[in-house]
Amino acid sequence: MTMKIPVVVAGVTGKTGSAVGRGIWAAPDMDLIAGLSQQHAGQDLGALWGEPGMTLPLVPHVADVEADYAVLVDFTEPESAFVRLSEAIERGWDIVVGTTGFSAEHRQALAHHVSERGVGAAVIANFSLGAWVAERLAREASRYFEAVEVIEGHHATKKDRPSGTARVMAQILGETLKRPADSIPVHSIRLPGMVAHQAVIFGSQGQMITIRHDVHDRTAYVDGVLAAVRRVHQLGGRLVSDLGEILDPPADPL
Repeated sequence: MTMKIPVVVAGVTGKTGSAVGRGIWAAPDMDLIAGLSQQHAGQDLGALWGEPGMTLPLVPHVADVEADYAVLVDFTEPESAFVRLSEAIERGWDIVVGTTGFSAEHRQALAHHVSERGVGAAVIANFSLGAWVAERLAREASRYFEAVEVIEGHHATKKDRPSGTARVMAQILGETLKRPADSIPVHSIRLPGMVAHQAVIFGSQGQMITIRHDVHDRTAYVDGVLAAVRRVHQLGGRLVSDLGEILDPPADPL
């Protein structure tokens, strides 16, 4: 009998964390063993979700989880996430991270810690399939169109600006165009009614191309996260930031 993957979700009571947590709870090959929430610590996740068949007390810290191994899935905010992820890595846990806004220093520190401990890490700005496809399309379009700008919009409570998804897109465009990423104009919108939206607009004489991706519901991230949870242990010692390495991994060398 195949063992289920034990998973701990930080931010499981938040909007995205809740959608992801429900997906993990429903996955037949995963076992949601704990939810982390300082605000709701001591409460029952099943009661908060309105799931009478679920009993899972929420705890505030990684140290409160009694498990030798788990995959920590984190959808919170960067400052607290860095501490939490560092604790999980030190325990030998693999990590799947949708939290954005990490400083370059924190990303480098996480990558070093991951390599040192030999765990796997998927730290990805956007786990939706559509965002990954949009990145591939934009990379191809930028081979032929040099003039490009990015417009991204998110809900009014999103703290980082521009979004992690837009930063990654600017890096991709910069690589293809052989320009610094910060030379790619990125415009940010924060308004009520938005979830997550991005348009990459290319222009040349007499024509324009727009590559647009819209997330209307946070369940869009679930399949990507589940795929990452299933593969992250195979990344031992590596931190990946491209969803393509999860969904379309390079072939193993012969």
